[in-house]
Amino acid sequence: FQIVFFEDRDFRGKFYDCKGDSPDLHGFIHRCNSVKVEAGWWVLYERDNFTGYQYVIGPGEYNEYRHWMGFNDCVRSCRIIKNVSRQRKRKRENTNTSLELTDNMKTVQEKWLRQEVQSCKVLAGSWVFFEHPNFCGRQYLLEKGEYRHHSEWGALKGNVETPSRSTNGIKPTISDSFEKLRHVFHHMF
Repeated sequence: FQIVFFEDRDFRGKFYDCKGDSPDLHGFIHRCNSVKVEAGWWVLYERDNFTGYQYVIGPGEYNEYRHWMGFNDCVRSCRIIKNVSRQRKRKRENTNTSLELTDNMKTVQEKWLRQEVQSCKVLAGSWVFFEHPNFCGRQYLLEKGEYRHHSEWGALKGNVETPSRSTNGIKPTISDSFEKLRHVFHHMF
């Protein structure tokens, strides 16, 4: 496992080569504008001690923070995603209504009419919940275990629009979204 953080865009400026979980990156870098993931899947956190907004990234190069869907250049902690394997996940509501998933979905509404997810049990592996459809918005990493309330995976609300396995090539989807977004803005101006 290895990830390299750079203070400036395009892999420039002061850098920190990280090979494991780090609860406080501020002693090594003051901001983060680009990242190279040499090996493994990682979750980056906006605040120290693994809190704040989460960004899940896999092997590849991210030459600016928007390419990992970052809201700003603030990355204060990171950790390795250890449960990367074929997995099953079950989302369930308090009314005993449930939905079991084994693959990514662009939107939960494809198979479930609920607007919120109140609890979830990850049977194996790791999953990422996205706040909006098509792998957009805030990201929440869920590893094997039971989550009795959305606050246990770090969300303020139970809004889950897109569930995704953490090993299923999220980066190309995000890049495609940015290309579409860039195309829309180009036509607007």
